[in-house]
Amino acid sequence: MPSSSGAEEDDQVREARAYNYSIYLMVSMPYLSLGALGFLIYRGLRKKAAAERLRRKAEQPDSEGGLSCSPPSIAVIS
Repeated sequence: MPSSSGAEEDDQVREARAYNYSIYLMVSMPYLSLGALGFLIYRGLRKKAAAERLRRKAEQPDSEGGLSCSPPSIAVIS
């Protein structure tokens, strides 16, 4: 009656662990992909909203009727 060696049992444990890791990876991959895509969309929408706010602020007239741009500053050297 042949007895199984310790190396064979060790290989079976490593194979089972490898199958478990591959299953975890396959199950988690759709969630990771969806999360990354959602983050990219969120970040893009935030950048677009910030650019729109800046554009509106630049176009908004001030109380004197002109655009709200400040005049260039002049440095005086003495």
